[in-house]
Amino acid sequence: MSLLSFVVAMKLFDCRYSSVNLVITLVLLGFGFLVPSNRVVLLAQNASPPGEVSAGPGTRPASAVYPLDGVIDSSGTVWVVDRNAPGVWKYADSKLELAIPGDKKFRKPMNAARCIAISPSGELTVGDPATREIYRRDANGNMAPTVSGLIGIPMDLAYASNGTLYIADVERRVVWKQASATDKPEVFANVNPRGLFVDKEDRLWVVSQDEKQLLRLDAQGKQEVIVGERVFDFPHQVVVDSKGQAWVTDGYKKALWLIKPNEKPTVAVSGDPLQNPVGLFLVNDEPVIVDPHSQAVYKLQGSKLELWFRIEKP
Repeated sequence: MSLLSFVVAMKLFDCRYSSVNLVITLVLLGFGFLVPSNRVVLLAQNASPPGEVSAGPGTRPASAVYPLDGVIDSSGTVWVVDRNAPGVWKYADSKLELAIPGDKKFRKPMNAARCIAISPSGELTVGDPATREIYRRDANGNMAPTVSGLIGIPMDLAYASNGTLYIADVERRVVWKQASATDKPEVFANVNPRGLFVDKEDRLWVVSQDEKQLLRLDAQGKQEVIVGERVFDFPHQVVVDSKGQAWVTDGYKKALWLIKPNEKPTVAVSGDPLQNPVGLFLVNDEPVIVDPHSQAVYKLQGSKLELWFRIEKP
């Protein structure tokens, strides 16, 4: 190994030239455990600066914000859950604020807010995998736990018109049904769910992680297969507009799919500015996408995506 390998390796591993670090590095070089000089240079160029934590090869470094899901209330205010902030952002009158902060301690309330929904009565509801809990905002504005940690990992939420809450649980691989905030959740369907949406006919649409990727269930849990083969790369959420058209976000494909009634899925939009489309909700019957990697919320206008607002810490 060359002297260049040694020098660059010291920088790569952020060594302080102590005797211990020097000996370890020389041993690694001597036995060929360190990579060739050209590879070391490449790694050093991609290494995190001192003081920053690297996410590892092929992964993204941790960011201060990571928005995952959103919803709009009757007043036109948009609420967006953020895994890393953590908490719930409020966007109103072109202003953004972290209106409901989560606890930054692991396994504390709202530490990993993942999904959000609003009940027919306007009750803001958040799913938090860190505490295996569903929080609903009470009359005093506090986020109160409602399932006593009885579920696994909530990935998406959807309300029926009668106030029944459906919960997609990726750990238990089931959809839970909770009749009210004071009722215990019950298993509704074993469908390995990821995304949920209730349409205007109170049918539950499910993005499944099984081969049958998109299902529709009636109030009794009877299933109808909408997409029966693996078409999507990594589907996240689904919404259904007033025309009965389903829209599905696909993180790996960086795309939004359109599924018209009795037709095969087609890609509506893909690529830039989308980096990892996850969250999906409707505004004026048009899909709105929450993208955690681009840290932004996009509106679909016709056949094009337009930036609505970005999620940025002040």
